[in-house]
Formats: sequence, structure tokens, C-alpha cells
Amino acid sequence: MNQADLASFYEVAVCKGIRRASERLDTAPSALSKHIKRLESELGIKLLDRSSRGVVLTPAGEVCLHYAEEVLHGERRMLAELEALKGLRNGHVKLYSTEGQIEFVTQTVASFQQRYPGVTFEIVVAGTETTLAAVSCGDADLGLAFTPTPHDAIECALRISAPLEAVMAPTHELARRKSISLREMLNHRTALPASDFGIRRLIDSICAGERLRVAPAMVTNSIAAMRNYARNQGGITILSHMSIHHELDAGDLVSIPLSHPILGKTCVDVCVLGRRRLPQAVSAYLQHMRKHVRTLYGQDTGRR
Repeated sequence: MNQADLASFYEVAVCKGIRRASERLDTAPSALSKHIKRLESELGIKLLDRSSRGVVLTPAGEVCLHYAEEVLHGERRMLAELEALKGLRNGHVKLYSTEGQIEFVTQTVASFQQRYPGVTFEIVVAGTETTLAAVSCGDADLGLAFTPTPHDAIECALRISAPLEAVMAPTHELARRKSISLREMLNHRTALPASDFGIRRLIDSICAGERLRVAPAMVTNSIAAMRNYARNQGGITILSHMSIHHELDAGDLVSIPLSHPILGKTCVDVCVLGRRRLPQAVSAYLQHMRKHVRTLYGQDTGRR
């Protein structure tokens, strides 16, 4: 079986469309179609149903996709082992992360590359569900997700405590409080994330159970916008320390613990594909993240 044919089929299946796969691979759609037709001819069975909206796997395509994942992941493991023999002089890590953790990610990547300058990174900012999907299909080596729901194919390699707190400018009337209730916070002007954010879903769930009215003064899909809103004295927002570390150190923002027990137990999981042997560069970066969490946050970290 031709490896290029199998790899082309895999990308089209994962992207759910020949055009999307061609853009991602920077390859002509006609070339991908040729690879897939040759694979279908060799196997003697149809793998994809094509439509104007993309492609859908046939039952045979599902079987072939599972095989392709094993073969291509096996190739990546082999290449990673060969890189390990070179003393980690080079390697590549692809990482998906929700926006609130990007400051942590870029900080750890920069410090990691000071020791291993030959290791390159690709970082994609995405929502929790997209991040988990990328890890589960092998498109991402690691995925950072805020309080994700359990997923059969995914393991938590590192859990970072990230309690949510009320965040505001030092001049806000509540800035000197030791704690604030969720009800009290919502009685002030607040900036909340959009409904597809994990933080917002959690807040909405709590408010529905306790019959609290949610009427934010601003809704946004940007963590940076929430930070700036609070820093510019627009009102209160709700974030974890991971998202405002520099602003807290600089005194531009203050964070007040929220008294609700669920909001004090939220976390960020660093997710990996279950039972997958991690490439050397990915494993080394994961170890670096663990050390960084212990140093920066004083937390003991779980191990895979």
C-alpha cells in the first residue's frame, strides 16, 4: 500500500473535505483525489462518499481510517525515537490550547527553547471541544483545556489548579474584599465570555441551579478583551491566575476569590491521546511544563 495514498486519505478524512485538506497540505485537490482513487482501486472498495459539502466515510473508510491512524502514528513514533538518538537536537510539538492558557504556553515554550533551540512548535488557539477533538484524532500532540469533560480516547497528563476569581481594577469598590459571592459579583457591571467558553457554561449552569440572573454588561470571545475591560475600570470579569499573571504582578489588576465551592476547584488539563507513546520532544516539553508549574504556582503535578 502506497504511503502517500494512505496519508492523503487520512488528511481528507480528518478534514472532512478534499479542498480543506488541500489547503492544509498546500497540495492541489486533483493530486489528493488521484491518491484516494488509487487507494480505492487497490483495495477494491469505496472509502469516501463525496458531496458539495465535503466527504463522508463509508464503513470501509472507517476501517481504513483506523488503520491509517495506527500506521501514521507509528511512523511518528519511529521518527521521534530516531530524534531521541540525536540527543533532542531537533523535533516538533503541535499544541492546541484555549485562549486563557496562551500566556502560560508561550512562556514555557520560550524557556524550553532556550535549552532545546532545535525543537519547533506549532500553537493553535481553539475552544475546549476543538482542542479535545484535535488530540483524539492525533492532529495535536498536546491540548490544554479548561475543566474539560471526560473523553474516552484522552488522558490527562498534567492537571493545573486554576480556580476562577473575580478580577477588577485596584480602584474598584470591591477590590479590598477577601472574598465575593457570585450573586454579589453579578450585581455589578461584568464582562463574561461567550456561551461556547467553558467558563461561561460553568457560570450559566451554576446560575440556573441557584436562580441567579445573568445580565453581563459585555460579552466577548476574547480573554484579552475581558482583561482590558477590567483593567480600564469597565467593571468585573472572571478569570484564573493563568490568564492575568503579568497584570497581577504589575498591580494593574487584582483578583478576589469567589466563595462558590465549584468555582474554586476549576482546573486546566494538559491532554494527550490515551495509550500513545509520546515523541521525545513532546515528552521533554511536558516534563518542562511540570517543573514550570511547580516553580511558578507551587503545585504538585500529576504524572501520566
